[in-house]
Formats: sequence, structure tokens, C-alpha cells
Amino acid sequence: MIWQESSKLQIPAYHQPGSKSTYSPIHESMTTSDSVQTTRFITGALYAGLLVFLLDGTAAVIQTDFRADRVFKYVASAVAGNAAFAGGGVFIVLGLILHLLVSFGWSLIFFLLYPKLPLLQGNRWLTGCLYGIVVWAFMRFIIVPLSLAPQGALTLQAALTAIAIHMVCVGLPISLTAWYWFRRPQA
Repeated sequence: MIWQESSKLQIPAYHQPGSKSTYSPIHESMTTSDSVQTTRFITGALYAGLLVFLLDGTAAVIQTDFRADRVFKYVASAVAGNAAFAGGGVFIVLGLILHLLVSFGWSLIFFLLYPKLPLLQGNRWLTGCLYGIVVWAFMRFIIVPLSLAPQGALTLQAALTAIAIHMVCVGLPISLTAWYWFRRPQA
């Protein structure tokens, strides 16, 4: 590993001025306290989750001809059933909260796995696309069927559209944020 000592923290050489090194190990051996590391970790996952929340939510709203109420009532129907579709603004807010929690959850899972699985630390573009496919498959075949939300028929076109959206709006933002976040110098 390419490390240089800098006060109490070990800073990778590629962060030192004038360094030509591009090697970027995950910062597991930092000497900062566990609470600071946990806070940084949660903050990074939260940033990724907010990005996914905005991008995926926007894609869903665009797909429904800009009917945000329909999108988030559908998300709320996962816990409220068909009552969400007949309800008002409370169910829209519930849908927004649930969508935010799911976005943060998928980001947190990736952030937990990233330092432990070298496979995720490889090509961040490929990793992000594959993670988007995993998220889509897990949501489509496990989460939604276990919820109270109605599930439409699976057509090839709908599946390909949903997979593409999950690759671009879910997997890539999480992968790119994790790649950047774990390579930032520790503060």
C-alpha cells in the first residue's frame, strides 16, 4: 500500500501534494474514532440515498405523465393497500417517506458491502449497472409481492425500461457516490 504519515491520520499518498500515485485503497486503517467513521459512513449513504430518491422519483413521475400523486400513492399502497389510492395528501407524504427510506436502505446496503467486497470496488460503472439490476429484481420479485401494493403484469418492454431506469437512477448514483466517498481523505 502507498501510505504517508500525516499527523494522527494516515493519508494515502495519492492525496499528498505532487503525488503521481493513482492507487486508492479503502480507508479502513484510519485512526479516527469509530463514531466519526460511522458518522461519515452514514452521511455518505445518506447522500447516495437522497440522490437515488430524487433521480428514481423523477423518473417514475415522468413515466406516469407527471402524475406524482399516482406514483407516491402507489408507493404508499405497499403498507396501506388500496386505501392509499382513494386517500389524499397523507398517502402522498407516506409514499414520499417510504420512497426515501427504500432509497436510503439500498444505499446503506451498498455502503456496507463496498469495503468488504473487492468485486464492488472494481469498475464503478459496471458495478453500478449490475447493482441497479439487482435492486430492480429484488424489488420486482421479492419486496413488491410481499407488500400490499398491486403488481402489474411483467412485459418485456416494461421490464427493460424499469431495468434501465434502475441502472441509471439507482445503481450508478450509489456506486459512483460510494467510489468517491470511500476515497475522500478523512477529515
